[in-house]
This record gives sequence, structure tokens and C-alpha cells, in this order.
Amino acid sequence: MSEARFLEFESRSALDKQMAEDVAAVLQQAMESRGKASLVVSGGSTPKGFFQAMAHKAIDWSRLTITLADDRWVPPSHEDSNDRLVQENMLQGPARAAKFIPLVTDDAHPRDAVDRVCKSLADLGTVDVMILGMGGDGHFASLFPDSDTLKPGLDLRSGNTLIAVDPPVAPHARMSMTLPRIFDTRHLLLHLVGDDKRAIWNRACAEQDPESLPIAAVSASESPAAQVYWAP
Repeated sequence: MSEARFLEFESRSALDKQMAEDVAAVLQQAMESRGKASLVVSGGSTPKGFFQAMAHKAIDWSRLTITLADDRWVPPSHEDSNDRLVQENMLQGPARAAKFIPLVTDDAHPRDAVDRVCKSLADLGTVDVMILGMGGDGHFASLFPDSDTLKPGLDLRSGNTLIAVDPPVAPHARMSMTLPRIFDTRHLLLHLVGDDKRAIWNRACAEQDPESLPIAAVSASESPAAQVYWAP
């Protein structure tokens, strides 16, 4: 089995700067070869610095489509909204020209909106860059351990793009990409910070048990193989 490439940085700011450089280069190459590019990002506190670094990259933002790997089922004005995080930290200045596809609608629950949001993502195609985070329980996107939706969310044969999630512990219902949709990418990046996250990643690589640590489904993947960006 091929191993994920593990890139280690002295600081989170150094990681954010280099990852923004690398992502911008991939997106620019995609624009030059295919006329457009796509980027899927994740929320939480970890990517804020990367978003801010990315916003200053001199790419043709008007040819870029951005969406999220998952989002909490809250209005975009809510403090827990990943949509809001992206809008306030990356889609500023020239970056406002990018096309952003939200995962949240005005429906009461994400299960009522799966078909509608899937249609909005139908033209996304194979994603140029997919960036995942990871929680302290080993979840990624909104695919949580001990969740009724974990198994269908990880099923590579499901053909599903999205899944509605009621997390067993975390707040808010979620809309999440499934593993087959996440794996439909040319470049899969994992953004980790802290010694605890590194330990979880190492454990996932060793045990290869997605039911216990969902991120093991990513660590075990050869196609696409993940590239890990880590800082203490």
C-alpha cells in the first residue's frame, strides 16, 4: 500500500503559507489546461489562516468554483457556519469573483435538501483540490464514528454525493459529502495541527479501522493518496 505524503512545518503560519502556495499553483494549472478549476474546503478553526493566505493569491478567481466538504445546518449568518467562515476569511477582495456553492438551504433539515443540493453540485465534476480537516474523534467532513450515517457515508459503491447527518455528540445537523464524492478529486489534502491530531492520524494509519476512526478510510486510500500538511 502506498503511504500518504506527510509534510511537517515548524508553525501553523508556515503551513498556511505553503499550502496556499501549493493549492494556488494546482488551481492555476487547472485553469490553464481546462479553463476552470474547483476547490472543496472544510470548516472549523484550523483552516482560517489558510483561507486568509489563499485570499491574496493572484489567480483568476472568476474561473474558480468553491464549495464545502460539509456544513452545519445553520443560517450563513450563524457563528458556527462554515459558509460564513469561508466568506469572511477567503472570499474577500479579488477572491469575491469566485463562484461559491453553499451546502445549506432554507429547508428544515438537511435530509429535505439532499436532492436539491446534489443538483447544485452536479456540474462540479472531478474536483481539482479537496481539503479535509479531522476532528479529535477521527471524523472528517461530517462522517462521525458511532453514527448511523457512517457506514453509508463511507460506502464507495453508493453512488451518493451527499448525506444528511445527525451527529451523535456534535451540535447541529449537517450536510456532508460522502467518501465517493470526496475521493473524486485530483489532489486530496489533509490539514492537521497539534500533536494530538498527529497521534490520531498515526493510529488510523496503523489500525486501519474506519468504524473506530473514520479518517482511516482516507489514510488507507491509494487512489487518491492523501497529502498531509501538519504543524504543531
